[in-house]
Amino acid sequence: MISTARREDIVGALRRGTVPSAGLDALAVGIDPFASTLDEELARVAAGAGGFKAVRGEYGTGKTFFGRWLQERARARGFAASEVQINETETPLHRLETVYRRLVERLGTADTPTGAFRGVIDGWFYALEQDVLADSAVDADNAEQLLASTDALMEARLVAISQAAPAFSAVLRTYRHALAEGNHLLADGLISWLAGQPNVAASVKRAAGIKGDLDHFGATNFLAGLLLILRDSGFAGLVLVLDEVETLQRMRTDTREKGLNALRQWIDEIDAGRYPGLYLVVTGTPAFFDGPQGVQRLLPLAQRLHVDFSTDARFDNPRAVQIRLAPFGALLETGPAALNLV
Repeated sequence: MISTARREDIVGALRRGTVPSAGLDALAVGIDPFASTLDEELARVAAGAGGFKAVRGEYGTGKTFFGRWLQERARARGFAASEVQINETETPLHRLETVYRRLVERLGTADTPTGAFRGVIDGWFYALEQDVLADSAVDADNAEQLLASTDALMEARLVAISQAAPAFSAVLRTYRHALAEGNHLLADGLISWLAGQPNVAASVKRAAGIKGDLDHFGATNFLAGLLLILRDSGFAGLVLVLDEVETLQRMRTDTREKGLNALRQWIDEIDAGRYPGLYLVVTGTPAFFDGPQGVQRLLPLAQRLHVDFSTDARFDNPRAVQIRLAPFGALLETGPAALNLV
């Protein structure tokens, strides 16, 4: 039995033809064969590994639903999660700075379904302060000592982040000091730059000793820095869903080639341990994975994603790098009871 409010949210989304933002477990049909394997893979990611999964299905088979169901399931298991819709103008796959920006904008946790980035950062600083207060030598009533001790611990924790993302750690350091001084305008600007937003005031950048906007290579380091912050804050990791990657087929040749190569780089860097704690999921149509304008244009990528789907779907291996979603058949049971909405 689910609540009236949750039921109304689900039914309202179905009326609009969209995927509900929550309660997807009440609608999930045909996903059970994947659930236990996905849980095992998420557990390995939580232990410090990286993970990748490609999901294929024709239009209408529930790829977006699957991605959001997985995000909801992962958040319930202590992960942060985000979804990025790939398109040519706003989020081309080869421009990681735009992917990172959308990732941060839609970052969600169990407590905050979306827009959780600043809460994650503030939660990290709060955890640092709590670690300092656990030391009996620190006087909780001495604000100056507490700030100095927290700064010292922050610097120790930033060593690892500085190695992966020097600018990331520089902005975190300045953000911490801005909050301590009550300079909320500067703090807001720093968070915006940390989130990959363009057009941040030059005065904000000067305060942190940084220049320009976030670029592709900076975004790769920022993603590594974000994963370290999440792990240090007690999160199991990050589930990132790149939805509708089949749009690469409709892009200009140069953009498509760059996007396919970027996907290959994602897979290789995850396998190489560049992004511990990241579980990356991409969704696309069979034409994208098998057709001449998609994955098959880049042989190394095709080899990494190859799975033989000529056999009966009943024998598919859920542990394969690529899994397929079957089209919906006729429901044996009709009405609300079939969807667990009563």
